[in-house]
Amino acid sequence: MSESIRVKVNGRVWRVVLAPATSMGRDWGRCDHPPGRHPTIQIRRSLKGVNLLDTVVHELLHAALPQLDEETVDTTARSIAKGLHALQYRRQT
Repeated sequence: MSESIRVKVNGRVWRVVLAPATSMGRDWGRCDHPPGRHPTIQIRRSLKGVNLLDTVVHELLHAALPQLDEETVDTTARSIAKGLHALQYRRQT
């Protein structure tokens, strides 16, 4: 993933940005809710491995299914990320 990509989720184009830790506070990821004209997902740039996968999936789930509660998003994202990591999906730099 480059520093910024665009991805379509439920018919809307979202910008996914790798953000520096200094702009993220304690968050690993953020998803605009409700999405504005230019919906954005931010992912902490320093994340690696399964933590990066988990955070990307987590924030994309928020974008795709905003009605889900946080616990459901957490457990679903974690399961998907572990599966993808086991299948050796990794960020290519």
